[in-house]
Amino acid sequence: MDFLKRFASSSDFFGMKKSLLRSLIAGVVLAGMAGCAQVKKPAAQIKAAAVGSRFDRVGWVTLYAGEPCTSQIMFDFHGAGSTVWLGAPRHETEILTDAAKKNRRVHISGKWRGGGQSNCSYVEVTSAELTK
Repeated sequence: MDFLKRFASSSDFFGMKKSLLRSLIAGVVLAGMAGCAQVKKPAAQIKAAAVGSRFDRVGWVTLYAGEPCTSQIMFDFHGAGSTVWLGAPRHETEILTDAAKKNRRVHISGKWRGGGQSNCSYVEVTSAELTK
């Protein structure tokens, strides 16, 4: 009987060691994964051109996430390592929304505009077309 008590207590001890070891391994794996995760920095906002000057580029668009400095801004244009804010009339908005949802490249033409704040420049889209 004494032997069974020792056997039971030693198996409980080894079970606890296994459980502790598994938890430790899981913690190390999670810490390693977190250490390898890359923080994605937002692309730099392109230096705005003079108000009224032309904008003509090809790139990708996403829906603007956040509080814009003016109500016209609805999209972020990504091209050549920079981001430009876009505002568009209804027809172009439909094209840009479709492009954003399907991650399609677009050719954007427009004019630089200034918002109400000093650091609030955006492109008013005059033409948007999907490209290949």
